[in-house]
Amino acid sequence: MKELLLVCAVAAIIVFGYFIMKKLDAFLENNRRLIDAEIAKNSLYLAFDNPMILDSLMPLFEKFSKANPNCQLHFLFGNTEDIYDKLNKNRIDFGFIENNASANDDTYNCLIISAKQNSIICEKTGCTIEPLNPSETQTAVIWKRTSSNAFVDSFSDLLLLNQAAINAE
Repeated sequence: MKELLLVCAVAAIIVFGYFIMKKLDAFLENNRRLIDAEIAKNSLYLAFDNPMILDSLMPLFEKFSKANPNCQLHFLFGNTEDIYDKLNKNRIDFGFIENNASANDDTYNCLIISAKQNSIICEKTGCTIEPLNPSETQTAVIWKRTSSNAFVDSFSDLLLLNQAAINAE
């Protein structure tokens, strides 16, 4: 009889622990979503199809960071199709793509800039990746017309105000 009582007590504790763990998992998942939303609200995601132009745009990013110290800039790269896909899914805020790519005027704002291709330093191997043609390239900066992120408006205003300076560098 004692054994049966002991088994029932252990089973009750296991069931109770299971329900406590379910509640804890739901609580942690909710907190993760809230933290992700807070990080996304204070971030700008910028994607490049040619990361070699990133260095020539650093003065612009530094100027933006000084004006918006609470905003984190995240730099990503991928192909043009991925950039459009991530823009449509609101996973990135701005895409820097080849000028010959087409942007739908109803969905995206587009600004053409000249950017010089510079070398990239690979930290893991300690080597420099040099462009074969270090000339300036025409780059289209695209972003969605509607955005809930206030930093998108701030960065787009900075882009438009500094278009001549960007093209002169």
